[in-house]
Amino acid sequence: MEDVFVKADALAKAVGECEDYKKLLAAGDKLAAEESTRKNVRDYLILQAKLAYAQSMGDKPVKKKIEELNRLADIIKNKPTAMEYLQAYNTWQSKAGEIYQIIQNSMAEGMSILDQ
Repeated sequence: MEDVFVKADALAKAVGECEDYKKLLAAGDKLAAEESTRKNVRDYLILQAKLAYAQSMGDKPVKKKIEELNRLADIIKNKPTAMEYLQAYNTWQSKAGEIYQIIQNSMAEGMSILDQ
């Protein structure tokens, strides 16, 4: 097997052994036991992502969507299981983003034709 694949497999194993990832999985298991809370968290994360994407495309936030996001935030902020999951999710997302950036940076030179 080519060395890059061996190292990719090692990275996958390291991710599975990462404490932050394990906390995310455990928090997800707890959240799955509370169906309505899981749905609220899912809806919150999806709407948050949609608003962030729209903003990155230069669109102005839609008041109705912001109000819905705030409504969902009010619901989940009083649910410990939801807050535990969101904390683990945000911690893992930050770490995963750093990992992706390292990988992306290592391949940037080969993609430089796209910069022109």
